[in-house]
Amino acid sequence: MQGITSTRLGDIYVRREADIIKVRERVRRLTREMGFDATTQIKITTAISELTRNIYEYAQAGAITLGVAERGEALTGLHVTARDDGPGMDEAKLRSIIRGTYRSPSGLGVGLIGTRRLMDEFDIASKPGEGTRVTVVKWLPPIEGSEARRRVAELRGFVATEEDDSPLEELARQNRDLVQVLGELEEKREQLERLNGQLEESNRELNEANAKLRELSEMKEEFLALTTHDLRSPLTVISGVINFFTSGRLGDLTPEQKNMVTMMERNTQNLIELVNDLLDASKLESGTMRLDLASIDLGALVRELREGMLPLAREKEITLEESIPADFPPLKADRAKLRRIIVNLLSNALKFTPKGGHVEVIAADAGRFARVSVADNGVGIAPEDTERLFDKYEQARTRATRSEQGTGLGLFITRQLVELHGGTITAQSEPGKGSVFSFTIPIANEVMSDK
Repeated sequence: MQGITSTRLGDIYVRREADIIKVRERVRRLTREMGFDATTQIKITTAISELTRNIYEYAQAGAITLGVAERGEALTGLHVTARDDGPGMDEAKLRSIIRGTYRSPSGLGVGLIGTRRLMDEFDIASKPGEGTRVTVVKWLPPIEGSEARRRVAELRGFVATEEDDSPLEELARQNRDLVQVLGELEEKREQLERLNGQLEESNRELNEANAKLRELSEMKEEFLALTTHDLRSPLTVISGVINFFTSGRLGDLTPEQKNMVTMMERNTQNLIELVNDLLDASKLESGTMRLDLASIDLGALVRELREGMLPLAREKEITLEESIPADFPPLKADRAKLRRIIVNLLSNALKFTPKGGHVEVIAADAGRFARVSVADNGVGIAPEDTERLFDKYEQARTRATRSEQGTGLGLFITRQLVELHGGTITAQSEPGKGSVFSFTIPIANEVMSDK
């Protein structure tokens, strides 16, 4: 990096998985004190977390060096060097990673490409047997940069501090970060919608607007892929802390403590579902989702799902039944994805069926395909909303979804998964008389091994 000088603030050694969280906290604190805005703080923290994870996963040990970068008197920013003594990479693999064409089952290269896009300056050096060294810089606006130069000694103190946060404090911080990241993604979605409106208003600017839309879409997908990849670490921390409290190793909890832990567990599950929706939607749109086809016993799968959903049904006093013939032929499907399809439809049916209602899963043989239906006698859907039900981010107004949390991706993902199997999905409904969602899925025409 030509013309850049750096004032070292401190080192953080990476030898265990907990050090990844430690680096996140130090970088988060440092970027806040240096004056980076909230969005840039998240981007920097995400990028450095990826570098730290690479050190731990591929080299087992290394260090992160933090510093204040300067380029003349005009630019000041955060300077980060990630170094390890791992196996290193040959020149061909290194070039492939930098170009973004390298792929591996372990995910090697994904974090580096994402980091490169999130930071302003990026440099990597690696040789077999000599480890890897990655250097990145993020520049500050002029006013904040001048202040950061003046406060170098104070900033060094924020890196050197060895304060250990309590599990609850870390849990609360991770929750805030997750909510903020999801808010950023929602803002990106709104930006894309506004751009679409501009395209419809002016044919004259069609080509230019389409180029901008593609660029923003690529940025969103890249940021989404990297961010959701990084969300797994804090979600693991959150789940671990919750399990620690519920395991009884700290003794019996008071009623108030049990309520707090239950609330944290429920909110964490909501975040996991949101992240899964975003991940699945991203994979489906990019065409990277693949099917692991096997011979599936539909009756057994539906009975398993019914057992899991009975507590919710009983809470609302809803009758939950299944009508699948005992000799129904096996399906040719990806079990996990077929399960997701049925769960999404059943969850919606239970959510929008009032107390004392009825929900039923029905299956019928339709030649080469099976037709599976989820019927309810709930609130129903207006005809004008039915046409848009399976669109991305759509939620039917007539089903009171404004009070329901979610991304609006459930039925969009359901349709995409059905079509990925070669089937179709339809919805029939009338306000006040319930709904029937039906989809087709191939019947296995030969013996397949279960996986």
